[in-house]
Amino acid sequence: MQVKSQRNRRSVQHSNQLFLRQMNATLNRKLKSIRHHLVIQQSAMQQHLMKMIQDGSEQGMDNQDRTDRVDPPPRILYKQLKVLLITPSVDREGSSNSILIEQSLRHLVQHIHEIKTIQPLADHMAAQEWDLILMLDGEDILPNQSLEALRTSSAQKAIWLSDQSGVKQMESILPSFHFIFTQNSAHIPFYRHVDHITCHEIPFPPNPAVFCPQVVGRAYESDVYIIGDAHPGSCLFALASHTLLSDKKVRVEGQGWERFGSFVPVQPYEDREKLYNGTKIVVQDNSSARQVMEVAACGTFQLISASSSRPANLDDFQQYTSLEELVQKLSYYWDNVDQRRLAASQALSYMKYNQSYLHKSLQLLDMIFQ
Repeated sequence: MQVKSQRNRRSVQHSNQLFLRQMNATLNRKLKSIRHHLVIQQSAMQQHLMKMIQDGSEQGMDNQDRTDRVDPPPRILYKQLKVLLITPSVDREGSSNSILIEQSLRHLVQHIHEIKTIQPLADHMAAQEWDLILMLDGEDILPNQSLEALRTSSAQKAIWLSDQSGVKQMESILPSFHFIFTQNSAHIPFYRHVDHITCHEIPFPPNPAVFCPQVVGRAYESDVYIIGDAHPGSCLFALASHTLLSDKKVRVEGQGWERFGSFVPVQPYEDREKLYNGTKIVVQDNSSARQVMEVAACGTFQLISASSSRPANLDDFQQYTSLEELVQKLSYYWDNVDQRRLAASQALSYMKYNQSYLHKSLQLLDMIFQ
């Protein structure tokens, strides 16, 4: 009986152990599954928290950027502008500028209306709201009534000077304008003394009907045409005595050339476009941008000093910075006719496609409205 009792106890213990192993196995599977889900949930929560932190940081940066950033002013659409153009009442040498500028502006703005300086400005101010009032030439003095109407106008006001008279004569009308455009950068320091005035150099482009390649008579021919003053110590003064010019016909325009009797002085009444076309090489020192452009528009090769005003693209214009460089380049281009013609053609092409009246009118609008 005792043996049977021991067998029964071993059987019960075995059954209990088997049950415990099965239960532990079940619990382990469940715990493993729970741990797996907990790991997944924890990872998901971490990613969610990181995204929230990142989004919050980016939003804060965006808010700071919006606070710090100053939006640029909206770009003006030129085709919505209305322009009142004031032109000289008396035809002058540069009167064609008025016609060419008006024609160019008509391509750029919505409406343009031209009046003469002698016409009452107030009448035209009352009839239309203008975005820009542009006066050309500046040689005519506006009547007091027109000046008063100009001062009270809310339009942008600009004057594009011909600079034919001395700058002192402009003092009475300049304070009525916001912008001054001059032919010569040397005048800018004086104009900037006027309060609330912005001044830029924008030379009138050469009239394409006047300054262009053309055949001229022998009376206009020369080998070298020098533009500039012959001050002792200057490049031009030293060049005048150089043997390079000894066997050449040389025309000169400027001060101080009286001592060089073999050179031909250019008179004020002579047609510059014919003289430019009739010479082989032009040498300029401290010249205005307009003179440089007029020579280039004639298709004539030129050497210009680094101190001369010139169009923006210097790659199309041959420069010199010293007497040695001037003599070297003058000798080279005199002997190499093909290179001289190629350089002149490049400058002529640049003038045609980058320095036209349309380009200059657009440049003026950009400086006023942008």
